[in-house]
Amino acid sequence: MSSVAAATGLLVDANLLVLVVVGSVNRDRIETRQYTRSDYDLLLRVLDQFNPLYTVPHVLAEVSNLTDLSGPEQARARSILKETISLLNEAEMPSARAAEDRLYPKLGLVDAAIGAVARANKCAVLTDDLDLYVLLSRDEVVTFNFTHLRAGAWGI
Repeated sequence: MSSVAAATGLLVDANLLVLVVVGSVNRDRIETRQYTRSDYDLLLRVLDQFNPLYTVPHVLAEVSNLTDLSGPEQARARSILKETISLLNEAEMPSARAAEDRLYPKLGLVDAAIGAVARANKCAVLTDDLDLYVLLSRDEVVTFNFTHLRAGAWGI
């Protein structure tokens, strides 16, 4: 794996961006998902360590679909996602090009787009997807597994 210092920026996967949005809307909603309030706080601390933050349209579409809140919370989630989008460096990645990436056959379109953009921009990737973590690490892309960061935060 390449050194963290060699990475310029960070690309965050969809599940973790959903955590950012949901946690920003209502911290109590986090506990109903696979994460905790402490995970949310850890994620915000990690994100503060990187500049720029990257994304791809495929990830943003997933985040929009996965923030399944209703009523006023849905409106707030959409507003927070809109604000978040304005802070991210959205790399162009046509689906046809992502489908040609070596990750596509094993991981699908979104993860292939993440891998292609990470390699092109020499940015790190933060994911909670073990398969993506393993394959990007093998490609010598600086990759952080959020589960490992959670364990580290507990001193494990």
